[in-house]
Amino acid sequence: MHHYLLVSLHDVAPSHLDRMARAEALFTRLGVPHVCYLYVPRFHRGPDAADDLRFVEWCAARRSFTVQWFLHGYYHDDDARRATLGWRARLARRLLTSEAEFLALPAGEADDRLRAGLASLRRAVGVVPDGFVAPGWLWRPELAALLAERGFRYTEDHLVLHDLRNARSVPAPAITWATRTLLRRIGSRVVCPELARRWAGRPVLRLAVHPFDFDHPATVHSIERVLARLMEIRSVIGVEQRCFDQ
Repeated sequence: MHHYLLVSLHDVAPSHLDRMARAEALFTRLGVPHVCYLYVPRFHRGPDAADDLRFVEWCAARRSFTVQWFLHGYYHDDDARRATLGWRARLARRLLTSEAEFLALPAGEADDRLRAGLASLRRAVGVVPDGFVAPGWLWRPELAALLAERGFRYTEDHLVLHDLRNARSVPAPAITWATRTLLRRIGSRVVCPELARRWAGRPVLRLAVHPFDFDHPATVHSIERVLARLMEIRSVIGVEQRCFDQ
């Protein structure tokens, strides 16, 4: 059985250019061959990323690794605060993100943001994204049908990778660090290495980093150690059909 690792950089947006440069330096230093970049068109309701010339040049830059582009929400802010959520959704929002943009959006509004996001990514990068990841991996089940209609091949939640075209899924838990508070930063440095050990037998594992991780040297050190260890025993690939052939 093959063991795969999917590496992703979330929150790719103009406001994070300096942090993303530090992330790319880590990927290059470790020899990561492939990274999935999660593009946010208007991070926290800022200007369209496709209108930022410096950012567009950065997107087109040559790298030591290949990049697969996914759309990552539209605003990446917290529309869920306006909604009445069940207790499971409230708990997930509390634990995973305070910016659960797609957790409570009506279908029409969600589709409007998907269309606008696709247009922005095409202008900035010149590609059609392979997949969509909701901020915090939080979304309503009916979003999957909208994603398929818009031509997305893949999506994911915190524990599962979904093949939208073939209605398949595969367990693929995500290891990710939290940095919003000192307690979360310390906890992540304990929990993430333990998750990497606990999930060692899983055929597909994901490691996701965020730009704000790179404001904290101890977090970066933890990411580097876990990623290097996983690369010793797993093949780093993009999201593709062989992920599901397990």
